[in-house]
Amino acid sequence: MRRLALLMFVILLLIIGGGLTAQIASQGGIFQIPAVIRTTNNPDASVLDMTPWKAEQLFLLIGFVLFNLVGATVTLMIVFWLLHRQVKRVKAEGDAPPAMTSAAEKT
Repeated sequence: MRRLALLMFVILLLIIGGGLTAQIASQGGIFQIPAVIRTTNNPDASVLDMTPWKAEQLFLLIGFVLFNLVGATVTLMIVFWLLHRQVKRVKAEGDAPPAMTSAAEKT
């Protein structure tokens, strides 16, 4: 049931995103959403407008930051997974009876 709800949420999100994209495309990019980057060749046009090279730099910066966040997350995930694996191994060995390791302990 939970997977179905998650799937429905993702599909609804994709439909909404597609609708917004279609609306922006049908109006020639004039649809005014604050999250949309508008470009202009006149740098003095508005504080919400930016020149194409600035928009490109912003896009590259956001991509760089997201790429590094994902990389750090994957690295931490691997480290924690390996640590958890070792903890499980030690707990499993703790449940087993201790084995004698030397001949001196046998006598």
